[in-house]
Amino acid sequence: MKKLYKLIPLFVVGVMLGCINTAAYADVQKESKRILLLSGKKTHAYGHHENNAGISVLANLLQRQTQINFETQVFLDAAWPSEAQLNAADAIVIMSDGDAKHILKDKMSEFDTLLKNNKDLGLVFIHYATVPNGRKEADFNGEYFNKWIGGFYAGNSHNKTLTRWTHIQAKLPAHPVNNGVKPYTIFDEIYYRMEYVKGIKPIVVAESYKVVPNFHTNVEKSRYERDSQAVNGFKNELERTIFWSFERDDGGKSVATTMGHIHANFWTNKSIRKQMINSVAWVAGLQVPEAGFDALELSEAQLMLNHSMPKSK
Repeated sequence: MKKLYKLIPLFVVGVMLGCINTAAYADVQKESKRILLLSGKKTHAYGHHENNAGISVLANLLQRQTQINFETQVFLDAAWPSEAQLNAADAIVIMSDGDAKHILKDKMSEFDTLLKNNKDLGLVFIHYATVPNGRKEADFNGEYFNKWIGGFYAGNSHNKTLTRWTHIQAKLPAHPVNNGVKPYTIFDEIYYRMEYVKGIKPIVVAESYKVVPNFHTNVEKSRYERDSQAVNGFKNELERTIFWSFERDDGGKSVATTMGHIHANFWTNKSIRKQMINSVAWVAGLQVPEAGFDALELSEAQLMLNHSMPKSK
């Protein structure tokens, strides 16, 4: 009996150590990342460039993840975070109009300093946010985007904007952002032939859509045919790269996509939702699981979070 009594304390200690180790493991699994999500003001027609809604959907998807604790802060209609919030962030996501309406229009130098002082700060730019204010020679600011996300859309004769009738098949090169992502098709307004710098890595390369969709009008059909011919005419994969990553000289990671013009088409696509969650995790310094993060399902209410209202006739 005395030997049994001596074993009991050892057993209790073992159980306690096991509990401590389990708790420590759980803490590791539930690592927390602070994500700022910034949207620009609404400018386009209903359902198009829904920056507030797009940012809100992504925030909702991040908040519902179970493997990682994403602490999200959402700033709508071009609201700007405090200096403390910016400095505490692990990643910043921007979805806004570009050119003179870009959320960073008057903050280029300030934002550049933020990145220099926070070298591991991750960035995600969506759709028109890849077009800087000052993309032309007279007021050129593209060098900032070259440093931050590895390129930009210049809007000159070399570049190409294809309308929402652009139907593409997504080719998915090996990349952590594509972990668990299944091939997909989408039609959207997409920018091609970006002004990329050396070192960007493709995440999605657009390929021609193999099945001709149904059209309501001859105008739709002609636009589809025109855009399909353009995609077929691009000579290399870099010209057709519409989603990419970039590891900055300071060590930070960035991801950007030129898709995202049509809110419903973009966010109801389960593969794209997984890519966007994987993107935020990757730029924030997390290891993306082999199966990727959970794309989750979106209810109608979740899809329409902070969406604009249609104009009454």
